[in-house]
Amino acid sequence: MKFIVLNWRSYFMEFDYAKIRKQFKELEKKIKEYDRIVVYRHVKPDFDAFGSQMGLVYWIKANFPKKEVHFVGEGSEKWCPSLYPTPEKLEESWFAQGPFLAIITDCANTERVSDNTMGRSTFKIKIDHHPEVDRYGDLNIVYPDIIAASEIVALFELSRSNHYTIPKESAEALFSGIVGDSGRFLYDPTDAATFRIVGDLVDLGIDMNDVYNKMYKKTKKDFENLKFVLNNTKFTEHGVGYYILTDADLNNLGITPINGKMFVNEFRDLDGLFITASITENKEDNTFRVSIRSKFVAIDKIATQFRGGGHANASGATLKSLDEVPALIAALDKAVIDYKASLTVKENN
Repeated sequence: MKFIVLNWRSYFMEFDYAKIRKQFKELEKKIKEYDRIVVYRHVKPDFDAFGSQMGLVYWIKANFPKKEVHFVGEGSEKWCPSLYPTPEKLEESWFAQGPFLAIITDCANTERVSDNTMGRSTFKIKIDHHPEVDRYGDLNIVYPDIIAASEIVALFELSRSNHYTIPKESAEALFSGIVGDSGRFLYDPTDAATFRIVGDLVDLGIDMNDVYNKMYKKTKKDFENLKFVLNNTKFTEHGVGYYILTDADLNNLGITPINGKMFVNEFRDLDGLFITASITENKEDNTFRVSIRSKFVAIDKIATQFRGGGHANASGATLKSLDEVPALIAALDKAVIDYKASLTVKENN
C-alpha cells in the first residue's frame, strides 16, 4: 500500500483509500469528542517518536485551543529543549479528574509505551508504521509500508488542511521525524510520496537548515566518542560490522544507551559492509539493546528471533546477555551469504 500525493489539498491512494479515510475521520472525531488528551510514544525516543508525538500535539493545540492536551515520556538531554519541548509529568490527581483520550504514536507494543498511565485512558488510538505485533488500540492506524509514523500524522494533517491549520511547529516536528527515520531519505521504504509530503511541510514555512542543525549538531566530545566506537568495531569476513558498549563504556563516554546506538548510522556508506549492529547495555532491565541497519539485506526476521522486530533494513532486538552475541552475528552473516547467493543466481539466469 502506497500513498500518491497530488498536493497539500488533495490526496488519494492506489488502494485502501476507503480504509484510511475512515480511520482519519474516526481520529478527527475522537479528538473533537474528548476535552482531555494525552499523546504518548515509545521509550528511549528517537526523532520519529518525538516528531510524531509533538507534531500531533501542536496540531491539536492550534486547532482546539480549549482542549487540555499533554505529552508525556522521558526526555532527551541531546534534543530537549533545543529541538523538542521537555515532556510533561502528570500528577496522579490529574487522572482522577475524568475520562481522557490516549493517542500513541510510533510504538508497536504496549511494553514499549513510555508511560504506564496509558492504560487508564477511556479510548486508545495507535498510530504506527511498525509491523503490527500488538493491536492494543481501540483504533489502530498502522501502515508498515510507510517510512515513519510522522509521515502518517503528516498525511492526516495535510488531508484536513482545508478545514484546519497546520502550525509551523507541527510541520517542523513532523519533518524531523520523517528525516530521522528515513536516514535523511536514504532508507526504504522512502518513496515519491514521502518527498511530496515533505515538500508540502516545507511549503508551510519551516527552516530546514535550522531543523537539521538541531538534529545533527555534534560537539568535540561526540567526535571523541565516535573515535572510541570506530576503534572498537569488529567486522566479519562476510560484511557485518558490530560494536558493543557496556554500561562501563557508556559511563566513561558520558552517554546514554540511546546515544550509544546512534553511532550505528555512521557506517552506512562503508563499501563492502552490508549490515551494522550496535549492542548497548541497558542496566534498567539488565539486557543488551541491539539496533541493526542494513543495505539490501532483510534483517527483520532475524531481529524477531532475538526478541525484537522492525523493518527490512532497520530493526531492533534484545539480548539477555553477551553470550548471545555470537549467535546474532552468525545469523546476520548467514543473511549476507544468502543475499550474495541470490545475486549469483540472478546473474546466471
